[in-house]
Amino acid sequence: MNRFIFIFLVTAFVSLNVFAADDPMVSLFRFQSQMANTGNVEAMMKLGEMYEEGVGTRKNLDQALKTYHQAWEKGAKGAAASIKRVEQEKKHGSVASKRAKQQKLAKAKAAREKVMREKTAREKAAREKARRDKAAREKARIAQAARDKALKEKIAREKAAREKAMRIKAEREKAAREQAAREQAAQKQAAEKKAANEKIVREQALRKKGTKKKTKKKPFTTDPCATPAARFISNCRKR
Repeated sequence: MNRFIFIFLVTAFVSLNVFAADDPMVSLFRFQSQMANTGNVEAMMKLGEMYEEGVGTRKNLDQALKTYHQAWEKGAKGAAASIKRVEQEKKHGSVASKRAKQQKLAKAKAAREKVMREKTAREKAAREKARRDKAAREKARIAQAARDKALKEKIAREKAAREKAMRIKAEREKAAREQAAREQAAQKQAAEKKAANEKIVREQALRKKGTKKKTKKKPFTTDPCATPAARFISNCRKR
């Protein structure tokens, strides 16, 4: 069959099945199967590839090998190489499969290592956070203790200052009372002394005044017997 006609038929079939319920690759697989059943060599080779790679159907190396043999019997180019490749894959596993498996294992290992690194990092971060929190709490405790101590010392100083001020005030008040008492006593003593002196002065003045009055009542005489001292004179006693 002309190559261009084959490509046209494939394209048309896929286009007609775009809106089908099946996956486009599944529809293509069915189309290739139908074409291969008609003896189309190129369809056989495509069908073998789809079996080999698991496109549009489950991967089936035995069916791929069978299809390639059918194509080889009809003289398909590349059928022998495809047969050899599938036989090698069946015997040893394909390089791509091994590579894919290795990549999968490597990815899984990398994922596990990533999880472990993240877990380790989280645990480390948690430990560091706990350490920082503990240090912060300890620092806050020390600061609070220092503030409490400072407050107590301030209260004690203020109390001591108040007590000292009260003692000084009491001492001053006591000294003032004592001073007032001394001044009052001195004033009283001075008043009493003044009153006594004034009394003495008054008495002296009264005596002096009385003496003057007596002197005025008796006339002056030269007779010694007329004086108060006459009783001490012998001549006057004889009279």
